[in-house]
Amino acid sequence: MSKLNFTEKLLCALCYMGSFVSIVAWFPLLWLVISNLRKVYIKEFVRYHCYQAILFNMLAYFLPDLFNLLTSFICNLLSLMVIFDGTIAMIGSLKAWILTTYHLLLQFISAYAIIWTLRGKYTYLPPISQAVNSILR
Repeated sequence: MSKLNFTEKLLCALCYMGSFVSIVAWFPLLWLVISNLRKVYIKEFVRYHCYQAILFNMLAYFLPDLFNLLTSFICNLLSLMVIFDGTIAMIGSLKAWILTTYHLLLQFISAYAIIWTLRGKYTYLPPISQAVNSILR
């Protein structure tokens, strides 16, 4: 295994910044596509973190939208029945609390991935890392 330089570690860590800044979520995909078009060799460490950041960012942006869709559907069903007016307001506040907690959890996971990547270590995010390992192997 070749030694990683700080620039590679920093660029890999920036891949996980998609949960902080949404435009950065496209960075790992662009990096992989451009390097593939130019036939540039990418180290396994960099490819691992690029794929993991892509899947993590997809998950980070997809789950809140799916959750909003499901809760809106449930609220619309409950609004057909007059008895559940107070329940809809309660579901709205519960939804806001769950989404806030989810975004806070994303920030912690991103910070974990950034710190370990800057240290030159592979991060392990259970379902995502298993998918990345099956892609790369």
